Amino acid sequence: MLKRFVCVLAVLQAVCFAGTPSEPVKDASIHMLPVAEARLRAAIKSRLGNDDDYRSLCSGTKACLKMDFPTCLAEDQVPWPKVKYDSDYCAPFIEITKRGFKADPSVPMSIEIFARLGRQYRVIYENKGTLPLGADVISYLFDNMPFTAQLINAYLDTQYELKYTNPNRRFFTGSNGRSLSGEFYWALQDSAGYKLGMRNLFFGYGHAKILKWSLHGTAVAYLDMDEVSRNELKYKLTAIVFPANSVLNSIMQMKVFKSVVDEKIDHIVSDIKKASGSYFSGNKEPMLRSAVLKSDENVQYIIDFENVVNGGHWRLGDFERLQKERAERDKNSVPIIMNEKSAPAIIEKKKGK
Repeated sequence: MLKRFVCVLAVLQAVCFAGTPSEPVKDASIHMLPVAEARLRAAIKSRLGNDDDYRSLCSGTKACLKMDFPTCLAEDQVPWPKVKYDSDYCAPFIEITKRGFKADPSVPMSIEIFARLGRQYRVIYENKGTLPLGADVISYLFDNMPFTAQLINAYLDTQYELKYTNPNRRFFTGSNGRSLSGEFYWALQDSAGYKLGMRNLFFGYGHAKILKWSLHGTAVAYLDMDEVSRNELKYKLTAIVFPANSVLNSIMQMKVFKSVVDEKIDHIVSDIKKASGSYFSGNKEPMLRSAVLKSDENVQYIIDFENVVNGGHWRLGDFERLQKERAERDKNSVPIIMNEKSAPAIIEKKKGK
């Protein structure tokens, strides 16, 4: 999971899919009273922060999805003059909707994501490879992001950090402890109802130091994984980042820039492989020695993780299910009352001293 998360993190920091055209989504226009529509229009513009992004939202969904985004007027849908709305440009719009992410203001972050996709400038990064982890293990690590970062740190003395920022565990922040950090939204955990936890869509705001530049910006990323064997996964990360202007766009398209981004991603993947290799070789000392992992909360994580590593099944979302089951069990448990008749022999001995 760390891999998956930090891969997204790495590319997101570097900033700020092509798919085959499918059937256009149905018109998601909302029929509202004029006052309600005006209020929604104002709210959407306020969220985006500028009229250019609002135009990108309206023109992009109109040109690529053949739909009128709610509250968009004809003047908002005027295409950007330097954008060629061909199959390559529209591919991310179509890919996202095929995966189940709707262009609908009621869908979390839909406004922000489709507004970015409609911008003039974009750069695509792709990274693929393998990880020495099975589907159940990666699902567990994804389901417990803070523990995952702490586990990596225990083995490599690194400073990775992952924290949930919302009880729904879909919004989180992360850092590699060096040059990358960001805030992210896990938009889809099960693209098109296929392979829970293995077909994913992320959106995030990243910060990075690349070569001599300190950059920040946004990106949309897909992370797709498939189990090769019980202890190996292949992955493919595709990230679409959105430079703010033509100068940044030119820089981020440079081969040397892309190679540095790849190196940063590969560095993170290498850390995961090193930590995994040490753990699966039987070295449990770093985990047992870590003061952080010895906390009452992490002891339960370690027990669950060991169970999964030893063949137990884990499905994304099991963390919340187990939390509820354990809370219910604790609530209904009957406390043990010690008295002179039921006390262990050791207590009786102490009393006799």
